[in-house]
Amino acid sequence: MPENNANEPGAPKQSASTAGGRPGTRQRRIGERLVEACLITERQLNEALRLQASQGGRTVEILVSLGYLDPAAFTRFLARQPGIPSINLQHYEVARETLTLVPRKFAVDNEVFPLDRMGNLLTLAMACPLDTETIQKLETQTGLRVKPVLCAPGDVRQAINRYYRGEPSSENTGEQGAPESSAEDTVKALAGVMRLSSVAHMIRQIQYLPGLPDTVRRVKEAMGDSEISVKEIAEVLSADPALAAKVLSVANSAAYGFHQRVAEVGHAVSLLGLRETYSIVVAAKVIDMFDDKKNFEYRSFWRTSLDCAAAALAFAKASPIVKRASGVFTAGLLHDIGRIALAEVAPERYARVESALRGDALLDAEHEVMGLTHAEAGHELARHWELPPEIASAIRFHHTPEEAEEGKVLATLTALASVAANADNEGIALTDELFAGQESRLELLGIDSSELKSILSEYCEQKDALSVFGFAA
Repeated sequence: MPENNANEPGAPKQSASTAGGRPGTRQRRIGERLVEACLITERQLNEALRLQASQGGRTVEILVSLGYLDPAAFTRFLARQPGIPSINLQHYEVARETLTLVPRKFAVDNEVFPLDRMGNLLTLAMACPLDTETIQKLETQTGLRVKPVLCAPGDVRQAINRYYRGEPSSENTGEQGAPESSAEDTVKALAGVMRLSSVAHMIRQIQYLPGLPDTVRRVKEAMGDSEISVKEIAEVLSADPALAAKVLSVANSAAYGFHQRVAEVGHAVSLLGLRETYSIVVAAKVIDMFDDKKNFEYRSFWRTSLDCAAAALAFAKASPIVKRASGVFTAGLLHDIGRIALAEVAPERYARVESALRGDALLDAEHEVMGLTHAEAGHELARHWELPPEIASAIRFHHTPEEAEEGKVLATLTALASVAANADNEGIALTDELFAGQESRLELLGIDSSELKSILSEYCEQKDALSVFGFAA
């Protein structure tokens, strides 16, 4: 999806003489027609135009990604406009030069579709983004770095049929693309493609979310500087008393097993190590970055997330294969951070996802409404913040830890911890029965089901020990 808007439907092509005109004029004209049709409000249009001016992209694409404009409603509106033949519909959103990067046969055989190219990065919609062989093959063919994005198989197939129309699907058979379709089929196909397009836009939006605070940056820089002393790191942390208290709180958690109470920040840093201190600092500062707004209950969210962190520490303590609790607290706390990412970049749209949903039901609802799950969005935010790879992996795979190639143990700890935390916050009794069907995950951690009772008891103690992080019931 090119950053310019020269071919946006509903507007005449821009000539050389008008190319330097006032920016946003064409986008506003299209938006005003949508306002007149009562498909969006003036406020929604102005917000989209502000984002378009600062970050690029197409106005309609932004309206869809924010949840202000329904793709099907827009395509029906577009089909009714005079002077816009239906053939234009199949060329909306994805640039021809992007399509040529992925041959039709390759797209069909592997259920992939090219969404966007920015520099040397190709964003690729995939029915199975864990197919590393396909990703590597395409990187070799294109010379680009491929960013896979999980998208609904039906949307991927619709996009292939719509955009590769008339192109051979096989070099040898001469099989042709999808036949001409009805107006209704055109609307359905374009709506699916627009959902994919909005996914690419949301990923870009995540990259515009605030970076981590200066304290986090300074601690991270210290990790790579052998000349900086523990004392100097302690001074950085001590300048923020609330942060220092949180580091001490985690250091004194029973999961770390230190034999004496840690009372000084410098002592905590020396015992935890720089890497674990950094993870704790990240977790503490992220909580401070967001508050209740945009139709999302941040306080409730963080309370459940903190409980997950406490449960993760309890499972780590019980596992004989977890030598140190490195990254466990942060992975537990940030495992659902993708929900915040989606709520920030598309607040009204994400508000349509039922907040009480859990597990596969939540993922399915996010796919339907957003086109992107919180696990994928969280992984993008973790990359944006340059979190340690094993924590980013735990965030991405906390629903499916078996699929993780890196950080499988941490992802598994997080998955089990979320079961306990979600049940606890929904008022469900914490018993062994919660973990029915989780035997393979417990086995991976070397935990016997007979230990669950003591683990859940430990979890409750961890919650009390971490109360300094706030959000107590």
